[in-house]
Amino acid sequence: MKTITEKQAGQETWNSEVASSESSKLLAQLTEVLSVLSKNDALTIFLMANEGIKSELDTPTKIGLTKKQYYTRLKQLVDLGLIIKHNESYMQTAFGKVVYQKHIIGLTNNIKNSKYLQMVDVLKADPKFNDSDIMEFISKVEPQVSSDLGNSKKVSTIISTYEDMVKKILEMTEFAQNEILLVTRFQNELIVNSILKKANSGINVRILADINLVENYFEKEISVKSDKNKKERENVIANPYYPSRIDRRYVQVPFCIMIVDNKHVGLEIIDLNESRKFKMAIFEEDVNLSSSMTLLFNELWQKSSTSHPKIITKSI
Repeated sequence: MKTITEKQAGQETWNSEVASSESSKLLAQLTEVLSVLSKNDALTIFLMANEGIKSELDTPTKIGLTKKQYYTRLKQLVDLGLIIKHNESYMQTAFGKVVYQKHIIGLTNNIKNSKYLQMVDVLKADPKFNDSDIMEFISKVEPQVSSDLGNSKKVSTIISTYEDMVKKILEMTEFAQNEILLVTRFQNELIVNSILKKANSGINVRILADINLVENYFEKEISVKSDKNKKERENVIANPYYPSRIDRRYVQVPFCIMIVDNKHVGLEIIDLNESRKFKMAIFEEDVNLSSSMTLLFNELWQKSSTSHPKIITKSI
């Protein structure tokens, strides 16, 4: 019979293998996308698909490609999920548009501004100039380059008050584009309303609420005799997002976690002496950290319950 330590070691090994497997798949997909788009004919088709390419017999001739070139690259772009046939035209998919806007256009602009980027390297080599001086100078010469350089840096933010944590969570929620994962042992009306708004706009939201948090609310709120609306009241007390399309479950929460778009992460640092009080939180943009926290979130999700906990109180 395996010991707890052996089971934990096995689980950690499995998690590591899953993460490694996912990383390998992503790397293979990235390599394939870059490989196809590095071909001049494929890039031509991809760029034209931004406006739409009519699916006609003479399309290859119109864009200066042989039929073999055209249909070979077209199939590759479709298979990679970069373009799709809609009615009688080939258009960029949602994924394709992101690649086009953030990478093709972004790279094109960076090439145009390469001389300014070279200036940054020259200035950095001179000890007389620090990063602030360089950024200030570049912002005056070419603001876009300054913005791009600023955004390229990973930013870690340490929050020491509950109020500031709420503000940061609201900021992360506001800029969410695809998914919000939240593990929480606190409840805040501003955060609830902000997440509801995002969920209603189509963002995927999954929430794990702390069992103790919900039990405390029942202890405070359910103190009257049973009535015909009791079940409805219980649902509202247990789930501030009720009714909504948000998937919310209940589990014993170790600490608060927020993951947005598989990139932005917020972690609560608890005080072991006063674990029920907020101490501080760290927010960071880090894909690797996000991946690790998503694994933890999914482990908690598997242990969670869809039924809310409640305190049984005596009728008065």
